[in-house]
Amino acid sequence: MEGKLGYKIDPLNYPHEVVERFYSDLRPVSNSVYERTKTEFEEYERQGSLKEHKTVPGQDHLKCGACQTIVNGQHRVQFKQRTHVGLYTVTVDIHYGFGLELGLLFTKKEAFSAMAIAKLQPDTNHHLGPFFKLPKELREKIYTLALPKGEWTISDDDGSELNFARGVGDLSGFYFPLSNLTVLKLNRQIRQEALPLAYRRTVFHFDDMDDLVSLLIAVGDIGRNNIESIELAWRSRSDSERQWSEAPTPSEHLLTLPTLHVGKCVQLLKQCKRLRFLRLYFERDHILDMSPDAFKADPGLSELCSIQGIKRVEIWDLGDEPIEHCDFTRWLKGLMEAHSKGCRK
Repeated sequence: MEGKLGYKIDPLNYPHEVVERFYSDLRPVSNSVYERTKTEFEEYERQGSLKEHKTVPGQDHLKCGACQTIVNGQHRVQFKQRTHVGLYTVTVDIHYGFGLELGLLFTKKEAFSAMAIAKLQPDTNHHLGPFFKLPKELREKIYTLALPKGEWTISDDDGSELNFARGVGDLSGFYFPLSNLTVLKLNRQIRQEALPLAYRRTVFHFDDMDDLVSLLIAVGDIGRNNIESIELAWRSRSDSERQWSEAPTPSEHLLTLPTLHVGKCVQLLKQCKRLRFLRLYFERDHILDMSPDAFKADPGLSELCSIQGIKRVEIWDLGDEPIEHCDFTRWLKGLMEAHSKGCRK
């Protein structure tokens, strides 16, 4: 691996992480030098050439040890160039005003993408043309007619990791590429006014908890404040990989319910202040085989039940069939829907 990477592996370039860090796909960063080198090598092969990372203009603008901070209200993201040797050289520390703390490890390319979008300043103060003389309520009705209801899904080949890196730097969420709708591209002020309505008219579907965490970070405050409908499979690929590595011969239900990103998932869902509909997908056999005491004692499900204000909760299996008339469904729906009255208007 050293031969292809073009540098010797120096353990000093892979310091023990004081805080738990994750790559942009939310896989945990290992403290093993071998595992870190393996990840670098896999990224090198995916990119095709290490030289590509050295030729992007402005990519090496951070000096080793230097920091750059993005601030928006109570949110803060700090980038630090830890070393110039290798691909994953920039630590990223997210501190959101609502309590979310997340440590990441980015490539120079990812860090440059995040810091570059942070320099863009959406200017929405200029009223362009007679359209903006119309009352705001009428403009919103026009936007609603121009914004069809739709579904947004993350796929494995859509470059979501790059969008996530950009979203880390776009704390407001103004630039998140929600759709290709023309109305969102007319000018900055129309985008500012129509973007919240576009989120409200979109159902967000996630096959994995990691994707939900990534998106709810990338959409910024605008997205989180306006999303109304989410469909989520209650599983995490990075969680499963870690659990398999720690327990190749799992005990009952060990690999069934996620734990790694549940806290972040719940924190972010609680910031979706307009969330009205949540459909959760579970493995039917696992849920039906679990005893009531087992799922009631699961820490992740307990955190999930703390979310308030969701008027409608559905429990489905991964084959797109509702799971009805079972202890688990009655328990989870009962707790979550019971919190809806009086919580959100």
